[in-house]
Amino acid sequence: MQFGLLAGIIGFSIVHQPWYTFIPLAVLGSLLPDVDHENSKINRMFPLTRWIPTIFKHRGFFHSIFPAIGIWALFHFIGYDIIGIPLAVGYLAHLASDCLTRMGCNLLYPITTFRIRGPIMTNGAMEYAVFFIVLALNLFFAAKNFL
Repeated sequence: MQFGLLAGIIGFSIVHQPWYTFIPLAVLGSLLPDVDHENSKINRMFPLTRWIPTIFKHRGFFHSIFPAIGIWALFHFIGYDIIGIPLAVGYLAHLASDCLTRMGCNLLYPITTFRIRGPIMTNGAMEYAVFFIVLALNLFFAAKNFL
C-alpha cells in the first residue's frame, strides 16, 4: 500500500490528473494483486472477492502484468482513463514492491516461469527499513506537491 501511495503521489502530476481521484485509486489499485490471498486487505474490504483465492494461487496470475494491462484497457476503451490509469499504476507499484522480496513475482505468468526476486525477506528487518524509506518519500513528495 505504501508503494501505491508513493506511485499515486508521484503519478498524478505526471499524467496531469486530479490528485483527489488519482491517489485513492492508485492506493486501491495497489491492493488488487493480493485478491488471490485469502487474508488480504482487499478481500476483507470487499467480501465478494473472497472466492478468488480458492481458484487462483497467491503470486500467480494476479501477480503478473496482465491484470494491470486489462484494467487499464477496460477503462481506456470505455473512455475512463481517469480511473484506469491510476488503478494500473497502483497495481504495478504493488508488483514492483513484491519483486523486491525473496519470493518475487513472475510478471509474465503463465507464459514463463521466470521470477524477479529481490533480497528482502518478508517481515524481516530490511522490509521494515524499506517501509520507513518509502514512508519518508511519501511525506517528502506529499509536502512538495501539497504545501
